[in-house]
Amino acid sequence: MISTPSLVIELLECLQNLGIRFIVGGSFASSAWGQPRQTNDLDLAVLLNPTEIQNLHEATRHDYMGSKSQMLDALESAEEFRSFQLLHFEETFKIDFFVLNPSEYVSESLSRAQRYELAPGRSFPFACPEDTVITKLRWFVLGNKVSDKQWNDIVQVLEIQQGQLDEAFLDKWARFFGVFDLLVEARSQVVPTA
Repeated sequence: MISTPSLVIELLECLQNLGIRFIVGGSFASSAWGQPRQTNDLDLAVLLNPTEIQNLHEATRHDYMGSKSQMLDALESAEEFRSFQLLHFEETFKIDFFVLNPSEYVSESLSRAQRYELAPGRSFPFACPEDTVITKLRWFVLGNKVSDKQWNDIVQVLEIQQGQLDEAFLDKWARFFGVFDLLVEARSQVVPTA
């Protein structure tokens, strides 16, 4: 089980109570499916409309610093990874919300999400191992292919989940997003199980 600040569980339960569709990604997801590591932020992929943004802002504004206008700007943005942040006032913990554009990949990602227990009896939808790898490969490219953390997360998920991954799904979307060569390279670094 990942070491999780209570504020994360409270925020995820808040999203569920608001009826907002989300999946946990980033280092939380790679820690769930690969090698756990410490992090001071949480990445969430979310489907939002203006009413849900209003509700989210109202529900979080007493505990988190965040701008409703930035939330709405992210909803209207044409950027590939459109996002906004909430920063917890007391814990200095950052939540990055990546606003999803409906697409075939997003539909598959949401339907393939797997519940992961962050505390006894409290589980939440996490990006599946394959989506975690694909997203981290895309971020690795955006970061000019220099992040050892991102790369290690990718290889460790592939290594720990080997034999259980949907390789055809990985190949399809890695080709679609132009990261197939990197996927092949990451696979080559996986230590085979005995």
